[in-house]
Amino acid sequence: MINLKDIIIGFDKKLFSIESISFEKGQVNVLTGKNGIGKSAFLLTLAGLNSTVKGLISLNEKALTSYSSKQLSSHIAYVNSSPKGVPFLSVDSYLFLGRSNYTNMFGKASESDLLEVENAKTLFGIHHLSEKYTNELSSGELQLCAIAKAYVQQTDYILLDEPTSHLDYANKRKVYELLGRMANEHNKGIIISTHDLDLAFKFDFKFYLIQSKSLLLKQIKSFNEVEIEFENQAK
Repeated sequence: MINLKDIIIGFDKKLFSIESISFEKGQVNVLTGKNGIGKSAFLLTLAGLNSTVKGLISLNEKALTSYSSKQLSSHIAYVNSSPKGVPFLSVDSYLFLGRSNYTNMFGKASESDLLEVENAKTLFGIHHLSEKYTNELSSGELQLCAIAKAYVQQTDYILLDEPTSHLDYANKRKVYELLGRMANEHNKGIIISTHDLDLAFKFDFKFYLIQSKSLLLKQIKSFNEVEIEFENQAK
């Protein structure tokens, strides 16, 4: 479980605060709020890539800051909003990067590594991209591959910053369905930021809104609450 209490999220200065929140495995958690309010900073902080301005975050009752980078990568996978392709790096090789914590000192893949990659390609429907170089992919294809790589990493938690921003409607829906399956069937804790709320609210996810005036993170139950918040911002 990831626990946060009396946290201030930000870089050099406060972006918003969190009084108390816990994220458990087996649930998709959706974070929303206006552009620039701190959603990406929040995910970077949960991933251990950014420090809190105040307070401590714990993972399995142990301070997040006490984990090494390698240890954290065994528990938490992070995908940014604009993954980049690399010349001459095939999709298969890209996916295998998600197994780097499990390969031996020579980087040799085991049968279980191969199986995880094959399972991911099947789950995300990307077998046809196996031999393509990642810099040749469309932004939507690369986004799917980046999420698949996080799945291959086989962590307890997966953090995704705007995971559907480059996808068409059909693939947006597909990703949300897959995230729900990963949470329910594979007991993953999924935390995402998104603006695709009209679609996301069709699924059994938990939703959190960063309020623009109080700069607090609070749980919300309906899309109507988001509309009210954005209307208040415009006043």
